[in-house]
Amino acid sequence: MQGLQWIDYLGLLGVFLSSITFVPQVYKAWATRSVGDLSAWMLLILMGNVTTWLVYGIIKADLSLILANAIIMGLTLLMAYMKIRFGSQRKGS
Repeated sequence: MQGLQWIDYLGLLGVFLSSITFVPQVYKAWATRSVGDLSAWMLLILMGNVTTWLVYGIIKADLSLILANAIIMGLTLLMAYMKIRFGSQRKGS
């Protein structure tokens, strides 16, 4: 097995940056139990998008694509769970 090349490190940096984009939203939704403004359609489309890229990454054996999309899928599923769990709650109830 060959060591990582500079392009691999660039891909891993992209993984990190792509993955952390959802963290503030997930944290805010969890802390406030407020997901009313979160679009269910956006979550469904994002899940389809991420699933497609994840399968592509697996087929191509591309570690960066696999990692990024697995992490984003996990965060998206967490957001979908919170949308279902907290979506009907009103603030203060």
